[in-house]
Amino acid sequence: MNKSGKLLYNSLNDNYEESLKFKDVSQLGDTPYDVAIVGAGIVGTALAYKLSQYKVKTLLIEKNYDVGEGTSKGSSAIIHTGFDAPVDTLESELVTKASLEWPNLAEKLKIPFKNCEAIVIAIDEEQEKKLQVVYDKGIKNGVTDIKKLSGEEVKELEPNVSEKVRGGVLVPRESLADPFSSSIAFSEIAMQNGTDIILGVEIIDVENKSEVIKSLVTACGKKIKTKRIVNVCGLGSEKFAKIYGGENFDTNPRRGQFLIFDKHSGTKISRIFLPIPTAVTKGVLVSPTIFGNLLAGPTAEDYPHSFETISETTTEQLQLLKEGASKLYPGLNEQPVINIFAGVRSNCTQGSYWIRCNDNSPGILTVAGIRSTGFTSSPALAQYLIYKLKDELGLKLEENPDAIDSRPENKWPGWWKPRYNNKEAVKENSDDGKVVCYCEQITKGDIIRHLDSPLKPRTLDSIKRRTRAQMGRCQGFDCMVNVAKIISYHCEIPLEGISKRGPGTEISSTIPSNN
Repeated sequence: MNKSGKLLYNSLNDNYEESLKFKDVSQLGDTPYDVAIVGAGIVGTALAYKLSQYKVKTLLIEKNYDVGEGTSKGSSAIIHTGFDAPVDTLESELVTKASLEWPNLAEKLKIPFKNCEAIVIAIDEEQEKKLQVVYDKGIKNGVTDIKKLSGEEVKELEPNVSEKVRGGVLVPRESLADPFSSSIAFSEIAMQNGTDIILGVEIIDVENKSEVIKSLVTACGKKIKTKRIVNVCGLGSEKFAKIYGGENFDTNPRRGQFLIFDKHSGTKISRIFLPIPTAVTKGVLVSPTIFGNLLAGPTAEDYPHSFETISETTTEQLQLLKEGASKLYPGLNEQPVINIFAGVRSNCTQGSYWIRCNDNSPGILTVAGIRSTGFTSSPALAQYLIYKLKDELGLKLEENPDAIDSRPENKWPGWWKPRYNNKEAVKENSDDGKVVCYCEQITKGDIIRHLDSPLKPRTLDSIKRRTRAQMGRCQGFDCMVNVAKIISYHCEIPLEGISKRGPGTEISSTIPSNN
């Protein structure tokens, strides 16, 4: 049986249990890691999951206080088929391959997943002419089940589509999945297979980078030894590459703003509405979500890394976004918006899926330019990176016969398979009958199960992503304090120490400690 990996949080935060605090590298043992993955987004966590199937000593390290906290939390959460990916590219190959893997993978990992199909919609004569190009590109990418539709056929499938629709391309295997559960599931299984995970720690230097054994130097002054380093830092990939002297490449944040509509709007359309893509962006789409809402977005706004308000939304862009989305589904103008957010992906001037092995130093693998298809491609990209680690960075791979590759049935999120309407479950655990978040029908039992899960989330945002408590129509107005109290009481953390997303984001100490 595998020995579970260690989970540690930056010890600068006093509001974590002593057993979780990263105090000294001796907690990690004396043996250098075979692979240190820097960045715990969807690609980094998928790589940790795939590597954990082998006898490889692996570390996953992240500067935020949860996995999937960066770019990965702000996507459209669509599992693409790759029909519109650049032809004959690594991106096309990996997206197409991963799209076939996802249905079985989601079932194994207990990740909510739904095949809903998509329609690329043309609403004027110029766009109608481009439908053939879209169709031909899909066929070249191996997505042979796509189908051209007339305007009337589109209306028959989706009665609420724009009356101006002139035609479309149906993409049957486009699907939806929960991006939050994905990085969490990848990480939990990796950890149970022996992967160590450190959260809240930033890497500021790499010592002995040309040697077989290198040292990652953390901002908290600790040095972690490893034989290989994988840079999957997303928006931070360029900055980290400069630290270890990798090949030059240029990135910039590309902001994508989104609108989220109330759940009753989710019944108005059943498929993803896609615009005709451009050279810069896939365009503004309208899509159901795995959570039951409707989503519209994203924008595509390029900024320099120095732009301080990159994650903020703007009224002007959101208005343009709504106008663009309503061209596909006019009824969107009548639907109430319950939330807005901005996702930030890393645009790479040198191109998407920019990967360098032994990047100016032996044993360093740089991965950059993974943009909007990163969620979809993550399992296939992770396997591709493992081949690179083996073939070009000298990693010896021996399958681990004790490794697990799936999660048990009780790992389905409570919002996906509720327990509160199961009398036997409530009888066994009364907390499963105590609703805390009424908008999303999330119970105290759901929250506590995640507090006790392998990654031991301790922030409001980490609980929100796992349970959907605070994600409903009131956006936490009615339940945030009660969620904070549950974390405080169950984990024996002072209420004023409970934070939104880690140190520096603590909630007000004026909240009363009891009802």
